[in-house]
Amino acid sequence: MASIAIIGQGYMGNAHAAAWASAGQADSIKYICTPRPKEGSVPAASKAKYISDLDVIINDADVKYVSVCTPTPTHKDITVALLAAGKHVLLEKPIALTVADAKAVADAAAKSSGSLMIAQVVRFFLGYQKLREVSEAGELGKLLSVHARRFSPKPTWATWLGDESQSGGMLVDFSIHDFDQINMYLGKPTEVFAAQTSPTGPAEITVKYEGGGVGQVQSFMNAAEGVPFTSTIDLLGTTGIAHYEFSAISATEESSSGNNAGVNSWHVFSSKGNTVEQIATDDPYGRQVKYFFDQASSSGKYELSPTSAAITALQVCLAAKASLKEGRPVSIA
Repeated sequence: MASIAIIGQGYMGNAHAAAWASAGQADSIKYICTPRPKEGSVPAASKAKYISDLDVIINDADVKYVSVCTPTPTHKDITVALLAAGKHVLLEKPIALTVADAKAVADAAAKSSGSLMIAQVVRFFLGYQKLREVSEAGELGKLLSVHARRFSPKPTWATWLGDESQSGGMLVDFSIHDFDQINMYLGKPTEVFAAQTSPTGPAEITVKYEGGGVGQVQSFMNAAEGVPFTSTIDLLGTTGIAHYEFSAISATEESSSGNNAGVNSWHVFSSKGNTVEQIATDDPYGRQVKYFFDQASSSGKYELSPTSAAITALQVCLAAKASLKEGRPVSIA
């Protein structure tokens, strides 16, 4: 097949390389591109050449698929250049730090012979997918509210995450997954109100939607030592409720069983019956990459993770940041 390039050799670059490998494409990873190449820093890409010049990838017609796993401020320029060269781009979230840059990326994709998918990997967790299927099947009736929660110890795997000018801070880099989820279920957001106990404390965000739906997100990136990464989502509808919870042993280590999940389960209680299920194994990054590859190789349409949704999620993130700063609800046009 055509070759793959990965831009970035850090935590997410390694995650994407491992995902490509799990999809059977490890030998197709031709380049790891980073400003300071370190041979062997991405073990899953054992045959890759380490380079620092993005133009090598842009001008290599053999490279058709590119994972962009770089700090967020670089997303626009790198992705626009790759799309102009006709590459299929899997871009790590968030799409950008500003709506203007996000729209510039989307415009470049619309003009490209290649295609763009934003890597909102939570959409590919089996538990989240199960709840989405249940909702779309109508088992919960009309959704009234969605609550999401995401907790983590302070991240140490990338120093730039602590610089809000680089990452956008907790509400942009971390909470965007949950805003994306509640938007997906409730539709068009109209107003955001955020409150926080302290600059490093948990944030509580309420989002109102056209049609009356309400979403709530609780985010915390400074959990006590020993507390595992945890994410949950709850759906409340007119005919039922649904819940999914995932907790990892840690962000980077697996348990002795080889499964990184401490808890990975979902349940649905509705007028149509009750379902409770444990998820033994999950590979959301691998499933995300496979979906990207399959769609890029055929239609170039990414209905499971559309760019428009990534932009809307960013709008909510930025409105939440503005609400924290101003101490009032912020409208979304």
